[in-house]
Amino acid sequence: MSGYNIADETRIGFVALKVKDLQAMLDFYSQIAGLALLKRSEEAAYLGARQNQEVLVTLHKIAGEKPEEVTAGLEHFAILLPDRNTLGSALQHMVDNGIAIDGVYENAYSQTFIIHDPEGNGVEFAYDKSAAEWRNINAVDWHSERTVKIPLDNVLNHQDGKYSEAPAGVNIGHVQLRVNNLKETANFYEKGLGFSINDDADPKQLFLAAGDYHHHIGVNLADSGQLARPAFNNYGLDFVNLVLPNESAMDLLQTNLAAQGFSDFDYNAQFHYLQVTDPNGINLWFSLA
Repeated sequence: MSGYNIADETRIGFVALKVKDLQAMLDFYSQIAGLALLKRSEEAAYLGARQNQEVLVTLHKIAGEKPEEVTAGLEHFAILLPDRNTLGSALQHMVDNGIAIDGVYENAYSQTFIIHDPEGNGVEFAYDKSAAEWRNINAVDWHSERTVKIPLDNVLNHQDGKYSEAPAGVNIGHVQLRVNNLKETANFYEKGLGFSINDDADPKQLFLAAGDYHHHIGVNLADSGQLARPAFNNYGLDFVNLVLPNESAMDLLQTNLAAQGFSDFDYNAQFHYLQVTDPNGINLWFSLA
């Protein structure tokens, strides 16, 4: 299928993590990240937005192991907050709770800060600037776009009360993935899955988007050299869920994957789930809205 693009309405649904200490991770995502516990079992927890009961993070306890070497997989995922003041309140909440801040950043379309959960998964908190600043073809020079580090006070100076719970409208904005081969990975996400590429000034990084968003998926080459493929029993990322708008979009995606010669996917017709593995061994699960 030449000229195939994934449906504009495609978005990140939730991020699924395989964990060692379910209670410690649950405490972090509820008390620190502010996500509501929506469902809990002995082996799993589902957290997200209390207002609409939408799951954003799942935690699945496994009898696994931490990989001995750096693997391809999750660099971080972004919890997208509705406005600048909420981001400032969230950062203040992290400071007050003694959470290490790995960096505060700004670019043409957002402000962000990054922390890590107790098992080392990167968690970014972000807000998008006004769409008018970046949501047209001439708004951002993507080839020259860089994310720069900024002082904490640039974010802390804008607050609106205490951050104790993720507010209405919170969602997963994007995931950033560590990969082995940027060209091969970009070919899979662009030609196979139909995402559009928004270039970045960093030659080791690419942004991929559905519709006119700045990026739903970021891919970057790790500095550690060749990355191992993630194993089934490794702690860390299990899969990323992406949501398609309807069955037609699901059918088109499967047709295009086959037409482009990608065979590592499986469709569950009963539950309308499409499981796809990218060239790095990273699992993606597409579902319907």
